[in-house]
Amino acid sequence: MGIKKSRAEQMVCKLYSNIALILLVVAVLAGCSSSKENSPATVTPGKEVAEQTTNIATMAPAGETSNKFDPPVEVTMVNLAYGAIAFGPNEDMNNNRWNTYIKDHYGISVKSLWDAPGDQLEQKTNLMIATGNLPDIFLATPKQFVQLNNAGLIEDLTDVYEKYAPQNIKDIMSQAGQEVTDAATVKGRLMALPWTGSVKESVPVVWIREDWMKKLNLTGPKTMDDLLAIAKAFTTGDPDGNSKPDTNGLPIDKDFTLINAFLNGYHAYKDIWIKDSSGKLVYSSVQPELKTALAKLQEMYKAGEIDQEFGVKDTSKVTESIGSNKLGIFLGSMGGGNTLAALTPDVKWNSYPIPSIDGSQTLLQHPLNINYGFWVVKKGIQHPEVLYKLADAWFKLFYENKDEDIYVKYNSDQKTAFFLQAPVQVYKPYKNMETSIHLAPILESGKTATDEELSKLTPEERLNYGFIQKYMAGDQSFWKYASRSGIGGAGDIVSQYVQNNQFKPDQFVGAPTPTMVQKGAILQKMEDQMITKIITGAPIDQFDQFVAEWNKLGGEQMTQEVNDWYNNN
Repeated sequence: MGIKKSRAEQMVCKLYSNIALILLVVAVLAGCSSSKENSPATVTPGKEVAEQTTNIATMAPAGETSNKFDPPVEVTMVNLAYGAIAFGPNEDMNNNRWNTYIKDHYGISVKSLWDAPGDQLEQKTNLMIATGNLPDIFLATPKQFVQLNNAGLIEDLTDVYEKYAPQNIKDIMSQAGQEVTDAATVKGRLMALPWTGSVKESVPVVWIREDWMKKLNLTGPKTMDDLLAIAKAFTTGDPDGNSKPDTNGLPIDKDFTLINAFLNGYHAYKDIWIKDSSGKLVYSSVQPELKTALAKLQEMYKAGEIDQEFGVKDTSKVTESIGSNKLGIFLGSMGGGNTLAALTPDVKWNSYPIPSIDGSQTLLQHPLNINYGFWVVKKGIQHPEVLYKLADAWFKLFYENKDEDIYVKYNSDQKTAFFLQAPVQVYKPYKNMETSIHLAPILESGKTATDEELSKLTPEERLNYGFIQKYMAGDQSFWKYASRSGIGGAGDIVSQYVQNNQFKPDQFVGAPTPTMVQKGAILQKMEDQMITKIITGAPIDQFDQFVAEWNKLGGEQMTQEVNDWYNNN
């Protein structure tokens, strides 16, 4: 059958592209980790994720885990105002379709006391905490979470989680990473539900221009040496054909946000805390692996393979270089095809895993996988399990639903983002990767999807399938969808990362230590200056001088404080 684009499908792409705009910035995590043996159980992401994501249940109004309250119970909340149109005619934060659904199917009456935009939510919540007049459930920053726990104002959710949290929420927590559970746990007791994020599936892949590869007769990189050879060829081989030495191999910006993936290929990590061979936490930027990687970057800079003016260019300037055909390599997320398609609309880029310098597995660094903070429950409420029922309602309507009418009613009708009405939200860590997994059997068959096969997809997945079909029929404007979710797309690479557990999370998830607060900014400035100087030609031994000064000026004390936190928790 042909692909008919429905009402839901017409707007899904726009809706999901805007989700990033409403996600709040990950906060510096508060002191709240715990011993793992007392934490709610999680699994290492790998085969389990693929198994979980290939058997997603169809949307049901109220599953067996809902245990509808009769008579309904009332729960008070305060809300985040996203700055987008979330309510239809005659709707408001206490009279809307999500609240009606939740009351009808879960027996929970949600009463919102107030809402505030993201830039005001923390301040208003602080004032609320100061008065002691807390709602039953609310969103807390990491710092507020620590304050609330220390004051004994929030509910211990350990037993509630084990007894009442539905499997879909436990799966999200498992996939988000053990460190996310640890962040919500204090001395072995789970004290909150983290607002999980998607930073794990956003770790980089290597994007390389296909036309330049073909012109220079190059093949995709399997090792770091292969990637270095491509970078050199793109610098010296005149890939743009203008007979001028005006192209570079490796993208780099003044803040070094684009080179983490390159460093990771050398088993070096920047600005995170990692475990050394003895199990002690150490700061990644003072480890010898970084010195090795910087020596290579210095060599590439001297050879012209790195923009000689990178020190004054931010990421937006680097992307301008891509758009002006001066760069043919980009280190970006699985969704990087969207950016590249906009910058070079007539060019196809191929994606590859981040290679390793020595053949051992590359681990991709990432911060804690949360958005904003934690959902907490006021101590002493009669039914703390309400938190998990509200999260279950979100999961069923936003993620599991396959019905287009339900999608339009509860998620978006193209004009209104109804999903923002949901009282409690958590994000699937691998939602976009799952799209690739779900489409793969259909695309690999080489046949047009049947009605039955399409019915098993979500509206967004059906939309992606239709777009990929158009690309396969010859429409280059739909390449960006195939670049992520098509056969051989970046989604397959992230799936490989997940299967191999190729992640390197920041191991320090505590509140900023006293030395971090006092000297962190100075030490960071020293680090960035050192990196810039070495790349541009300073003696490589300046790295060792930096390490000595870093330790002397506060780094040694900061390391002790981090390990005291780790040992205490």
